[in-house]
Amino acid sequence: MFPKEHGAYGQLLLPLATVLVVGRRTPAALMLAAAAVLAFLAHEPLLVLLGHRGPRAARDDRSRALVWFASTALGAAILGAAAFVDAPAGIHLAPAAAVPAALALLLAAVILSVFAAAFVAATVSVHAVIARTRRPPAARARMAGVLAPLASIAALVALAALRFVSVVAPIAALPTCLAALIAALVAPSARRLRAIGWTLVATTLLGAALLVAAFG
Repeated sequence: MFPKEHGAYGQLLLPLATVLVVGRRTPAALMLAAAAVLAFLAHEPLLVLLGHRGPRAARDDRSRALVWFASTALGAAILGAAAFVDAPAGIHLAPAAAVPAALALLLAAVILSVFAAAFVAATVSVHAVIARTRRPPAARARMAGVLAPLASIAALVALAALRFVSVVAPIAALPTCLAALIAALVAPSARRLRAIGWTLVATTLLGAALLVAAFG
């Protein structure tokens, strides 16, 4: 019942790990991270229950999928609620907290921007590779796969120039966007998706390491 899209693990765990390394590992933050992981694990059994993994899986694995979905979804809801209840204990509304709160928001914006750009570039690129195999030459999908990483980097550079995010943001997103661009240009067989996925995970890990080095 674990998700089959291997690249999704990196897209979930690396942003969480980066935030926890750079930020404060409070009980509320840890509970929110755990809730996010459980919500992610609830996705695959939900797909089985909805029939998106085929009629055979919906028939043969229904009971197991129901147990998995109920336990992971309930766990995510409980941990999310507990984090919400616990969070106010560490929040102080004194004026002295305004500066660190603003810095925390800026840091969150950088991390979110970097991983959002990487996610968009990687997802569109992988779809281009799949389309190239299923419906060659898939020129439109491949064009989207080329434009997505270029647009992602351009957007981060513009945001950095406007000082909405740090100049580190486009640098950290560059490895994944470059890997996505190459994958869309080359468009190998879909049989190479696992290698592409692990390459994207590795480049995302490099981006996370750059963020940790810059803000840790």
